[in-house]
Amino acid sequence: MQQQQQDLENFSVDWSQVTKPKLSEKRIKKQEIKQNIPTEVNVFERIQNCFRYRIATLITQLGQPQYYCKFDPKIKRTVQSNNNQKKKLEEQLSKIATQLELSCRFITRSMFQITRQPLLKSMGIDIRSILNKAMNDKEFQKLYLDLDDQSEEQRKKEEETEKLLAQIQPLSEPEVREEIEKLRKKHNLNQNQYLYVIQGEYFNDMKTLFNSLGKELHYFLLGWVEIDDVYTQVYDFKFCYLKKFLHKPTPEQVVSRFASSKLLTTKFGLARSLKSCYILGGVDSNTFFPRCYDLSDEGDFEDFLEEYKFTFAENYIKKNPKDEQKIQIAIQILNYKLMSIQDKINRITAEDYPVCTPQQWQILYKKPEPKQDIVQFDNQNIMESVKQILQDLSNVDPQFKISKGENIWVTKPCGLSRGRGVKYFKALEDILAYTFGAKDVNFVAQKCLENIMTIQKRKFDIRQWIIVSDIQPLTIWMYRECYVRFCGVEYNTDDLKNRYAHLTNFSVQKNNEENQEEKLMMTQEEFVQILKERGCDFESQVREKFKSIIIATMKSCQKSFEIRKNTFEVFGLDFIVDEDCNPWLIEVNASPTFAFSTPVTERLNKIGLTDLGQFIVEHIYNKTKKKNYGGWEFIYKQKL
Repeated sequence: MQQQQQDLENFSVDWSQVTKPKLSEKRIKKQEIKQNIPTEVNVFERIQNCFRYRIATLITQLGQPQYYCKFDPKIKRTVQSNNNQKKKLEEQLSKIATQLELSCRFITRSMFQITRQPLLKSMGIDIRSILNKAMNDKEFQKLYLDLDDQSEEQRKKEEETEKLLAQIQPLSEPEVREEIEKLRKKHNLNQNQYLYVIQGEYFNDMKTLFNSLGKELHYFLLGWVEIDDVYTQVYDFKFCYLKKFLHKPTPEQVVSRFASSKLLTTKFGLARSLKSCYILGGVDSNTFFPRCYDLSDEGDFEDFLEEYKFTFAENYIKKNPKDEQKIQIAIQILNYKLMSIQDKINRITAEDYPVCTPQQWQILYKKPEPKQDIVQFDNQNIMESVKQILQDLSNVDPQFKISKGENIWVTKPCGLSRGRGVKYFKALEDILAYTFGAKDVNFVAQKCLENIMTIQKRKFDIRQWIIVSDIQPLTIWMYRECYVRFCGVEYNTDDLKNRYAHLTNFSVQKNNEENQEEKLMMTQEEFVQILKERGCDFESQVREKFKSIIIATMKSCQKSFEIRKNTFEVFGLDFIVDEDCNPWLIEVNASPTFAFSTPVTERLNKIGLTDLGQFIVEHIYNKTKKKNYGGWEFIYKQKL
């Protein structure tokens, strides 16, 4: 620890060489970027467990990211030891974090270009041959079939919607206010009654609540008034799935969607936001979010390739290794992962191969294992070295347990929902062929949990609802009940192509005729009982961790949201639980479905939507300050 602290004290940055990240044209207002949100960061605790790719991300997003095949002298000058510089380490790292946080928000993403070939060649990969494989292999061609599975009827409906929206002339704020006032007078509404619009077919219970609210005059009940036109700009409150139905609301209008939540609800956005999670929220995202890389971004793509080497080496020695040469290379790679911070920085800025040479990688990755069951090693202590390196890794890597020797990665196309295009792979060539072969689609690659908890040998995940009712100060509510979604087929890592064994989405599972609908979901009460039988406590080991993960996640992307009062949004978070009953965040969904797909969701959605209506009326409109509204429980409000 003393040596690590000494390394850190000598670590400094020459800020005269730092280039500020370029912001996109869609950046938010400067005053919103400059919000000073107080945080407490234990820098030594944060940095001592950093891997190469974390440090590289901090460094390279300040300058040029091309440090693998084409080295830039600016990088060497950017990160250098400077004992005369008396700035505190915490101050320097805070500045780096600020640059990282901003560049994560506004970095321009681009599709993969063939110019990355030199980087892949350093791993012995010919991308042209991989692309040819993707085009000619029938098995790979099947992988793209569900990237766009919308029916012709759905397409026409969307086209008609777009045409209608294009024909609507936006009203000015005074015009909107004038039309609202006319309509309110027409319906004889008092100050506690409102014009509302709800888009969606599952909200009858919420509508019933709205229609029953109002001023009781002994002989009749006057409720809120529903406007059937989802395209209208004339309303007091609008609840809609799609932001395009909102137009631009006036300050007085209440809406159910924030202007932008891409850095929370998109696959690449969440991965980027959580990089700054510790700095902004004091929680290391590596303890609850499996490492994830945006393959369309230059820096993330490089980090993914290097992390794949680390993970492959770790998984190799975890699974009964037999080749002494390969074991030695794997240990060398993993020792690099355990280097001190300054040594990593020196290595990054030096003109040598990252992690290992192309020749070493080819031996580790492609050399066949000995066929005999018992192997006699020349180095009698080599297995002791394996045990020691694995012990060292387990001490510093919060994701050490999620790999059990399989090295499984999941690739997810950005912008698609309901499990479309999600595929699981082990081989790097298969990942590259799939993600490079799909035109006009960006992908993320995320490490899979190989130590998942299963129930009746089936994979499951948990859907948890939250409400964000304010961005400044950040205010969060969590629903008291979640529900569990199952795969219909037993979990099997030897068959990664079976979607019914790996994807819990009901939209996927319902297509399997052998699935029994009632077995695809489970209530929270049933899940709590199963955990209890396994010696786990749901409240302390799952639900309380949900809360801390939700708060940290929202803090990490807070600055990307538009600060607007009279706005709230419901999000659906998906978690997986590991063998030790630790929850891991997988993704965050905007406009989570409230479909009555199974008896479990029909009951819960009806209750949840009624409670949501209560929350809207009492908290949003009547400004009451309760700790819960039905099942919606207050969990966090930021202190400014």
